[in-house]
Amino acid sequence: MANFRPLQPAPMEEQPPNIQARPLPAMKPKRTVTLGACVACRKRKSKCDGNRPVCSCCAQKDTHCVYELGPNEKPSQAMKRKNEEMQGELSNLRQLYDLLRLRPEHEALAILQKIREGSPEASSAQQIQLINLLHQGQLTSAPSLAQHCEPAHPLTLPPIRLALDSPSSDPNTLPFTSIFPLGYDEPTSQRRRHASDTDVSARSDASSSVPPPTSIESLLHPGTEGSSDSRLANLPSWTPIIKDARFLALLMTLWHKWEYSYYHYLDWDIFLDDISSGRTDFCSELLVNAVLASASFHSSLVKNRSKPFGDSLITRFYREARRLWEAGEGEDSLTRVQAALALFMVFGKHGRDRVGYMFLQEACRLTRTLGLFRLPSSATQRPLHITEEKWERARSVTAWALFNFQLTMSFTYSLPPLINSPPPVAIPYEGSDNEALFQDECARSVVLLECLNTLIDPDDPTSDLPPKPEQIEILYLRLKLWFDHRRSSLCPTKHPSPENLLTAMQYYVSVIRLFQPFTHYESSNERISSYRDQALRRTSAATKELRHLISINDSQHGWAATITIILHPLTISVFGSLDEIASQKNPVFTPEANEAYKGLLTCLHGLSVITTYNFYSQSLFRLATQSCKALDIPLPPEITTALDRFQSDEWTKTAASMVSSQYIADMRRTTSGMQNARMDSIISKWDEMTIKDESALKKDEV
Repeated sequence: MANFRPLQPAPMEEQPPNIQARPLPAMKPKRTVTLGACVACRKRKSKCDGNRPVCSCCAQKDTHCVYELGPNEKPSQAMKRKNEEMQGELSNLRQLYDLLRLRPEHEALAILQKIREGSPEASSAQQIQLINLLHQGQLTSAPSLAQHCEPAHPLTLPPIRLALDSPSSDPNTLPFTSIFPLGYDEPTSQRRRHASDTDVSARSDASSSVPPPTSIESLLHPGTEGSSDSRLANLPSWTPIIKDARFLALLMTLWHKWEYSYYHYLDWDIFLDDISSGRTDFCSELLVNAVLASASFHSSLVKNRSKPFGDSLITRFYREARRLWEAGEGEDSLTRVQAALALFMVFGKHGRDRVGYMFLQEACRLTRTLGLFRLPSSATQRPLHITEEKWERARSVTAWALFNFQLTMSFTYSLPPLINSPPPVAIPYEGSDNEALFQDECARSVVLLECLNTLIDPDDPTSDLPPKPEQIEILYLRLKLWFDHRRSSLCPTKHPSPENLLTAMQYYVSVIRLFQPFTHYESSNERISSYRDQALRRTSAATKELRHLISINDSQHGWAATITIILHPLTISVFGSLDEIASQKNPVFTPEANEAYKGLLTCLHGLSVITTYNFYSQSLFRLATQSCKALDIPLPPEITTALDRFQSDEWTKTAASMVSSQYIADMRRTTSGMQNARMDSIISKWDEMTIKDESALKKDEV
């Protein structure tokens, strides 16, 4: 074995050999993803870091920084938004063309003159919005509107979406700042133009040279801001939601115009007296917040009106009213009865009348507890500081208003009446011309009660057996006698106010409903069969009159603001017109040659406009339009485009989860088939079809 020298460990002080290692590359910081560069950086082709309100590059170069995309908005979302804006612009341009083509010559010239007087900077959308306002019957009042503008500038309007949300382009002069969502306090140059989103409010640049536009709300409802009752100034003390007295007064004034004028829940003067004085005899926080929730549907300044219980002013007022309702459980008062009616209206506009019906039932129970339907009223209830005349007037108005309201809703939803006898007190305001419509509606309700009890058998509500022809004939003559002897001030052709037109529409709807058991009932009984021919003739005549009234409403007022229950006459007219078109041997589908087709298109147009601010109308619009397509009836592109939106899977699922409605749109069904004809049942079937389509698609993919 060889002798090897033993190996020793290296000395500790020795350093390891210096190995030339390849240096590792320095780690670069992660790149920040910017969804959308500002306009200035895109033009310069500079790297934009997306900082808001001003990006770093613009800050260094001291240039104006504007983003076309909103915070967290993707380019695809912006593209979709712009497409929607263009579709809206196209729809408005078509409407302008129709106005110039169809309106009387003097009105068409007035429209053209308004366009020519507009600001050169005004976009076509601005011009169209003005024309839309003129179309709603404001041609005669348009000159007075210009007097409120600065004399140095002609009347100009902001872009449609912006204008509907703001009475001024100057943030420092906004009277309604509290209604704007979070993000309103951002710099004006950074806000998106699409005002329907809740994260950013649209606003023109404060430094713009364009003169401040006129309030769209004041144009849409001329006189509502300036002529509101001074007693409404105390409204902020009745609600914690908004403290802007002007805006609250505007909402209450709109409610008076578009709801109170028809339903008359309460005595307006007594109500306002208590609002002003702070007394709670005939006013309460519950009532005020419930009324404001319903009123908010009528203002274009309120966002997300067609989104049920979404992030909107409507929901905030409703939640406050609901909190107060639950906190006041067990309390019996007139204001609680009136608040229940307002809450029913809120649910009804969202398509949840089944839920709202519980409030209506509670209102009827409260009236029995309060003794509103018995004589004499308890004198011990009256506070000493209230006169007997005022006390009895408030009670009688509430009793008759509830009687009218529950009958109207029972007739509309094909349900038995909740109250089976009229109040045992005289109709309020008798002997005076004040509240003439309310007095006539009270008289109609007495006849309507008998009609409803005749049409719906309380012992067998699903029976298809029609009533005796003699009964129907007597009720028809009583209804006709009431309608023919109304006061001249209520004539819908001489005085075509929204409430006068709607009342006349409801009369013809009642006639159609009265004869409905015979028009779609085949019987071998000769007496019933012969009466069927007469019922069909009267139904056809009533449908034509209904279309005529709807046409007047279309030309005089448009559909941007309505008394919501007008959805019922519109829907009845659609299906009545479909019946008439289906009976034509060789129908001609031109409005000039076919009156039924023209009326059908007017109704569909009205429904399509109402869908922009009323969720429930979207379901009715889809049902009506699908019924037209099932009969191969040609429809304008704007109608079919709107239908596509309401046939999407997303919308259908939302409607199926939200709508809870007993309404029967197609009254041509027999009584036994009415349960399947109610709207929540129809929407449920739409949802089932969507689920089946999704399942089939998944199978195909597999």
